[in-house]
Amino acid sequence: MRYHKASLHLLLLLILIQSSLTGQITLTSSDLPLFVLDTDTAIIVDEPKITAHLGVIYNGEGHRNNVTDSYNHYDGLVGIEFRGATSQTLFEKKGYAMETRLADGSNNNVELLGLPKENDWVLHGPYSDKTLMRNALAYHIAGELMAWAPRTRFVEVILNGDYQGVYVLTEKIKVDKNRVDVTKQDEDESDVSGGYILKLDKTEGAINAGYTSEYPAITNGWQQSFYQYHFPKPKDITTSQMDYVSELISSIDETFMADDYADPIDGYRRHLDEASMMDFFIVNELSKNVDGYRLSTFMHKDRDEVNDKLVFGPVWDFNLGFGNVDYCTGGSASGFVAKEFNRVCSNDFWVINFWWEKVLSDTLFTQGLGERWSDLREGVLSEVRLHEVVDSFALVLAESQIRNFQKYSVLGQYIWPNYRVQNSYEGEVEWLKEWLSERLAWMDDNIPKLSDPPFDPRFTYDPEAIPNPVVSSAVLRYYSSAISEVWYTIVDAQGRLIKHERVRDQSNGFNEIAIPSDLNEGIYYFVLTIDGKKHTGSFVRL
Repeated sequence: MRYHKASLHLLLLLILIQSSLTGQITLTSSDLPLFVLDTDTAIIVDEPKITAHLGVIYNGEGHRNNVTDSYNHYDGLVGIEFRGATSQTLFEKKGYAMETRLADGSNNNVELLGLPKENDWVLHGPYSDKTLMRNALAYHIAGELMAWAPRTRFVEVILNGDYQGVYVLTEKIKVDKNRVDVTKQDEDESDVSGGYILKLDKTEGAINAGYTSEYPAITNGWQQSFYQYHFPKPKDITTSQMDYVSELISSIDETFMADDYADPIDGYRRHLDEASMMDFFIVNELSKNVDGYRLSTFMHKDRDEVNDKLVFGPVWDFNLGFGNVDYCTGGSASGFVAKEFNRVCSNDFWVINFWWEKVLSDTLFTQGLGERWSDLREGVLSEVRLHEVVDSFALVLAESQIRNFQKYSVLGQYIWPNYRVQNSYEGEVEWLKEWLSERLAWMDDNIPKLSDPPFDPRFTYDPEAIPNPVVSSAVLRYYSSAISEVWYTIVDAQGRLIKHERVRDQSNGFNEIAIPSDLNEGIYYFVLTIDGKKHTGSFVRL
């Protein structure tokens, strides 16, 4: 989120308050694996990685892991640094990027807690997410839908003898046969069509290079879409590869700007993998990820001989998903981020690229999306299955969460940007499940509406009562989009409230609300609030 000067003082105050919420915990044993880090007096910073020692204690499922046990799962060196743009500034609990190393500093590919061999890892430290599981939940969902999503393990961390709390060991996004499996470039660059990982993200904390779109991210907007090189890294990418990336993105931009952009053969599907866009949409919308599509957004491209399309994913960073954010309508269980964010937060520095507006205006895409959603709801995205996943994570964390919140006394406290605050861990988990249920129901109702005829604001007119005067039955008629938020209020001539409700079901175009048939004779006034804009009128009941 972009911070304005007026909010910086509040954020600094929150930092001071949160710094007083930490306690000292002595950990002797855990039912989770233990990650014991020792920096030998060196201070961890946000780049470069410093060398530290990591010992991992894991005696197997169902066995206690004692701090005094030997380092039986990993006993060696790591490079470690802070990670996260906002979290490391605001939160007492830090996140870490970590690579397992040999004594000479070279990569040490190892299995950690059953995850495939690699050397790049993330220790995510959930702080404002008091369920401790939002990232793990999103990655689990994505792993059910997509070719690969980061796998996770819950652990407890000790740093230089000081207990740090519950962390989520996470696979880092990189090119690897067990992660993003795209073909690496030959040294002679005989084929530069793949493999790449690109991302839309903040630019803090890394050497950044990439391609800036020639088109504004939103119509008549000042924001730009900057496609960063994630792989190859900026220091490694060649001129030929940069030229290929710029030509690819430029071709996609120009295709979307053409009148026939939705043509099944000659349109955007020539360049973009449609199935991956649907799944990317579903994961980000199910979680209502306020950063979705505009930050931590990854795409990858293999060589043309393998797949000539740009593929969306893998997904990343859902700490602010599942109702855990109080800005840009992110906490509400209604509304599509892809269609709503640029309207409600149009002045944010990072907005959603116009590609998504175009794709969601393509009836063929939205119909396919509806079919995909319906199929998933019968299986891996059923309410029962998702609640089971949440409950299983909560069971794994039942013991360790107590220590975590003894260390960080944040339960019952507002931690930016919480939308809802509960007084217990159990309350946080139950509210997550309630939010999920509401979100699933809302998406069930509204994904089919994405295929409705397009909403044309030129036809907007003031709501009116039909007929007026009202003799028996009548309606309030108005024009809106299918996903508009609409409230209606009716009061009598004395200002007494007759009705105040939210409209739950509407379509693109003309909509009607039944006026109560049991009204007494007299004059009545109504207010329709459509996406925050109030429309007033009156009618007479005879």
